[in-house]
Amino acid sequence: MIALEETGIAYAAMPVILANGEQLTDAYRKLNPKGKVPALRVGDHMLTETIAILDYLAKLYPKAALLPIGDPLVEATALATLAWCASGLHPLVTRLRLPQKFCDHPGTADRVRELARNEMIVQLGIAEERLTHQNWLLGRQWSIADTYLAWVWGRCPESGIDPASYPELVRHYQQTMARPAACRAIQREKNS
Repeated sequence: MIALEETGIAYAAMPVILANGEQLTDAYRKLNPKGKVPALRVGDHMLTETIAILDYLAKLYPKAALLPIGDPLVEATALATLAWCASGLHPLVTRLRLPQKFCDHPGTADRVRELARNEMIVQLGIAEERLTHQNWLLGRQWSIADTYLAWVWGRCPESGIDPASYPELVRHYQQTMARPAACRAIQREKNS
């Protein structure tokens, strides 16, 4: 939603409550058979997968500057960063918050969380180091990758990761979530 807000286009949001399993209902699977979010309807086409949606919006609305466009290496680096968020960091958040999705044997939830927390700490160290040398994840300018990282970081302290160990991530999160588009998206979500 923040990416859509950054573009300034009108859109309708359909909240899907993952904790209630709404993504697995027949009604939602008619929209996205994968049973995953997000999904973006574009005319008669349903576009799925976060990276594809963000890349599509970046190319369709270049003035929003969601991702750098023009230099193939810079574009590839941005997509690699998004892929790291989507396939490296995001699954760790899921393991921290919903360990039963990974192992439902009695007494295993704490171990799944511990392993996820250990790996998340390694990955957050990479982000912290990068942000020590630059304001934004890709350099001098904000990109939608910053919003993805902020989403991940926002779930870390409640999962037992000490914010005091990550001052740059704390700064980055505050800076990212203070953007007008982020504020609008959060308010819109609250009103849904």
